[in-house]
Amino acid sequence: MPRIFVQIASYRDPELVATVEDALQKAANPENVSFGIVWQGKSGVDGLPLHQLDCCRIVLVDSDRSRGVCWARAKAQSLWDGEPYTLQIDSHMRFVHGWDELLLHMLHQCPSSKPLLTAYPPAYTPPNILQDGEPTTLGASHFTEQGILGLASRLSLRYQCKPQLGLFIAAGFWFAPAQLIEEVPYDPQLYFQGEEIALTVRAWTQGWDIYHPNQIVCYHEYERAGKPKHWEDHPTWWRLDQMAHARLRLLLGMEPGIWSDRDRYGLGTVRSLQSYEHFSSVNFQKQTFGEAARKGVPEGLAFSLRHSQYLQFTGDASRVMISSASSGLENK
Repeated sequence: MPRIFVQIASYRDPELVATVEDALQKAANPENVSFGIVWQGKSGVDGLPLHQLDCCRIVLVDSDRSRGVCWARAKAQSLWDGEPYTLQIDSHMRFVHGWDELLLHMLHQCPSSKPLLTAYPPAYTPPNILQDGEPTTLGASHFTEQGILGLASRLSLRYQCKPQLGLFIAAGFWFAPAQLIEEVPYDPQLYFQGEEIALTVRAWTQGWDIYHPNQIVCYHEYERAGKPKHWEDHPTWWRLDQMAHARLRLLLGMEPGIWSDRDRYGLGTVRSLQSYEHFSSVNFQKQTFGEAARKGVPEGLAFSLRHSQYLQFTGDASRVMISSASSGLENK
């Protein structure tokens, strides 16, 4: 079986070790799974049992020096060692048995030379309580006050026999040929909000086709109350957030201008941003979207999914929290 590089950015997360152990225990071929981890911890406060992670390539960063999740994800990608496939996840996940073979099987079902699998996984509660859930599409939910497009799980795919073409990428779970790392390297100057839509348009314009799995692969911890967050530890996080928003507005054509490293972190050259907007029914300048974006299904596929159950699930609760904080509301 081909090797898989699992990239994880972890910020003071007590679930990191359990996530790695669960992935290895449930992989069909654990000897072909490698990990690249960027651990952001506070010395003397956050313990990290390195002996339990001796199979991983790890970059250790003092959490006071961290510049956010995208900065850390970019560092994690630097640990890639030529594995042909890569999986990006958060550090609070659980897996189904044989998840590695399942991902490869579904990826090969996608009728594209550059496929990417992604979704908001169902939830779990530590240590190992897996919640009922279904595989779903990923659709648009709203534009924030800062003009950032928010996403949510939408149509159920439980009755589909193969992955379905989609419109958006979930940052906490995507799987693709590792060629994506070279073609769409993570932008370390993004902060948190906007990470997913930036990755979406950059990958799509570079010729990558987005698919949503028709089977559950993993589970995600969404309710993380009381666990450390970057913006709670860093009083000036909003400066990084503001700079990231300005950068994203340039990327999406919402404001005129250029930036110095747009050749590396800008749009691709295979398809245009205007083509993506037509494909997805999203208009970034007007901050509007149509039914295709809301359902997360391209217009041409709406008929085949018309009987699918509509789900309302907003994904990562921490993204909702930071949205409130960015709007000047109390971050609870």
